[in-house]
Amino acid sequence: MAPISPHLQIYRPFLTMIFSISSRIGVIAFAFSLPFFAIWLGSLNSLPQLNQVLTLLINLLPIKLIFVFWFFIFNHHLLNGFKYFLWSFSIGMDLKNVYLVTYLILVANIIMTLIFTWMISQNLIIYYH
Repeated sequence: MAPISPHLQIYRPFLTMIFSISSRIGVIAFAFSLPFFAIWLGSLNSLPQLNQVLTLLINLLPIKLIFVFWFFIFNHHLLNGFKYFLWSFSIGMDLKNVYLVTYLILVANIIMTLIFTWMISQNLIIYYH
């Protein structure tokens, strides 16, 4: 007898499913990190001493790696949002274009993250004198 409702374990994972699930999980992690980002950014004018301490912490290598991962999550969600925006106008909904756009998103995200990683490693973004 067939199951009444489909279960995820009977499906073989495919690229668009993985992108959709990872985008949702990623945005939850991103949402939890926003208060810390807001405290760091908000302390720039109101609490300069706190901002100096937080900037020194952010310049540590493990924190920079977390920041790169944070950027990857943000880009992943943002670029997937563009895909869903196009889909809301029924643009690119055939299977060939769905996979093409998904791979383009993946490549664009990797390129953007590599550029961001290079910028952080060169202290072009977060640097305190």
